[in-house]
Amino acid sequence: MDPDTDPMPPGRRIKMYRRRRGLTQDAAAALIGKSVGCWRKWESGERSPGSLADWLEIARVLGVRDLERLTGLPMGLLPDDPAEHESVPALRAAMLAYRPTVDPPDAAELRTAVHLAWATWHQSPHRYTHTAPVLPGLIHAARAAVAGLDGQERREAQRATADLYLLVRSYAKRVGANDLAAIAADRALTAAYETDDPAYRASAAWNLGQVLSNRGHAEQAIDVCTEAIADITSGGLPGDPVVLSTLGGLHLLTAIQHARLRDERRARDMLDAADRIAARTGDTTHHWLFFGPTNTAIHRTAAALELSRHGETIRVGERVDVTASPSVERRHSHYTHLARAYASRREDLAAITMLLRADRDVPEESRLNLLMRSIVRELLTRETPTTRADLRLLAGRVGIA
Repeated sequence: MDPDTDPMPPGRRIKMYRRRRGLTQDAAAALIGKSVGCWRKWESGERSPGSLADWLEIARVLGVRDLERLTGLPMGLLPDDPAEHESVPALRAAMLAYRPTVDPPDAAELRTAVHLAWATWHQSPHRYTHTAPVLPGLIHAARAAVAGLDGQERREAQRATADLYLLVRSYAKRVGANDLAAIAADRALTAAYETDDPAYRASAAWNLGQVLSNRGHAEQAIDVCTEAIADITSGGLPGDPVVLSTLGGLHLLTAIQHARLRDERRARDMLDAADRIAARTGDTTHHWLFFGPTNTAIHRTAAALELSRHGETIRVGERVDVTASPSVERRHSHYTHLARAYASRREDLAAITMLLRADRDVPEESRLNLLMRSIVRELLTRETPTTRADLRLLAGRVGIA
């Protein structure tokens, strides 16, 4: 599709038809059960509707009968509703089983197994393939350990269980099983309180905040994180480096929520506070949460993107040495955010470079990442002879015909 003959991107079309319908962003979002922040991102072009069902709902609310008039895209470039990921049935069966199906392992054995699963998830370029098979068994083992052990052994099992459910939440979210992600976050919080450890409580609160954030409930995510921050700092800034780094992670998550609500001042206050904490901790990994100067810089990039400051996103993001992060997911996400900013400025070659870099790090992530898929769809509508080869390679990688 030639951009000279079709200059209006999908986001501007949504805005135009919403105004013709006489609806505010809040009203339109409420009519389809989405947050207003999500609707704003659709209109600004920072995010595209992730499924055909979303586009159909938008068309219904805006009274548009011809989907191509609303999207500006031929049907072949529209997203389809992805089938349930092949790993989800076994994961759901383990999460919802009436009782565990294995004998209880000792706490040390459980902790070692959970540690290995987390290391695979964060570091392997094939993390979905290698993590999916072990999660159901680990869930049964954790439930059996908590039920069958007592005393200090049981408390240690609860620590491993809290860590495991942090992983289950992250995995389930990535494969689109949001119901399981919410259950995992709740179980992680329950296990964390059984440990009598403030660092575990804080990491579980961060986990719950992530679930709320992913579902578009920014205000509730802020409430959870704010309460956890108050709990940690009730006696002053903690001296324990583990608790301190978890506190920094809560500040970063809160900053992103304020940015989504277009509260730039509070977002920057939270980022500044995280910077001060990071200066004390350095780059750390505690409870499988990465915190430190590298991660705060990554979040500054993400916050600038949430605030629609694409030039700032690029300026800040290009200075981050993301290779310093041990998390392949963090690296993939950072490159994708930069690609979104470049694409918004119609700097397509730079956007494609970032997408290729992300795909090189974690090819499995690319196919499941809705932001990456939406950027590729957008770039396809204005491909040129210069971009065509790499762009169509990416389209094949992420499953767009």
